[in-house]
Amino acid sequence: MGVRVSIDDRGRLPIPAETRRQLGFLEGDTVMIEPLGPGEFRAVKLADAVKKAKGMYRELRSADESVADQLIADRRREMKEDQARRG
Repeated sequence: MGVRVSIDDRGRLPIPAETRRQLGFLEGDTVMIEPLGPGEFRAVKLADAVKKAKGMYRELRSADESVADQLIADRRREMKEDQARRG
């Protein structure tokens, strides 16, 4: 089922070496903690979360579309709209 650990006086929760190996957690990794419910959370390596997020919406754009170009165009449009509202 799992390994029993205790939260220390600084709020740190140690992850045993074997568990870190199984999860692929390495020293220096940044980990995201996501609450799931009372007394329960999920720990995900930030690098893995970023990889997953990059592919989530890939099918919504064509191969020749640049997400960066679209984001820049959206920001420019928003800036023009804001300037027009201000007069």
